[in-house]
Amino acid sequence: MILSTPTLSKEQIQAALADPRPGLRAQALMSPTDRLDPELYRKGSIDCRRAAVLLLLYPHRDELHTLLIVRPDTMPNHPGQVAFPGGSRDEETESVLQTALREGQEEVGLEPAQVEPLGRLTHIYIPPSHFCIQIQVAYTHQRPRWRPSPAEVAELLEIPVAHFFDRANWQSVDVSIDEQQRTIPYIAIGGHKLWGATAMAIAEFVVMIEETAVSESKE
Repeated sequence: MILSTPTLSKEQIQAALADPRPGLRAQALMSPTDRLDPELYRKGSIDCRRAAVLLLLYPHRDELHTLLIVRPDTMPNHPGQVAFPGGSRDEETESVLQTALREGQEEVGLEPAQVEPLGRLTHIYIPPSHFCIQIQVAYTHQRPRWRPSPAEVAELLEIPVAHFFDRANWQSVDVSIDEQQRTIPYIAIGGHKLWGATAMAIAEFVVMIEETAVSESKE
């Protein structure tokens, strides 16, 4: 089922986030590993390092959009990666929302006062770096005026949410890792490949909305 995402309302998204989320089952659709181990997630999430990203939704050109950024090739970590604005928690007392909004302001000039938090997706645990990434979903009533930081952002990608619901954009590529051939799923965005944790978060968002719509149609 492909949902008519341009008519998807803020209230529908907020309601979907309040229901049980599909979690690892949906994230696995875009995971670079064969399966996601719930026990590994549980154990790793106890003392993992914390980070947060912002899945921001906003109206633009009569469609619901979200923002992705392309990291500069000069960055020491994840150069050239397509990702949501976000980063590590600064201090122990900083909340997920505070981290996501601070990073959004630092990286793309987003004004926190414009943002309405809607809820969170299931966190993603990254075993190699021992990071837990929280995905804060939020909304602004109008397209923000972006002011990207050249040190952290090489390119802004404003993507219609409907793009992610079209399974034709869910693709894969065979790559050699440690002399082993592996199939890596990704979401095609023009000349960019969106994969890893960001694609896993998008997969959960899409499945969550689709399953909520199916459930409501049966009531």
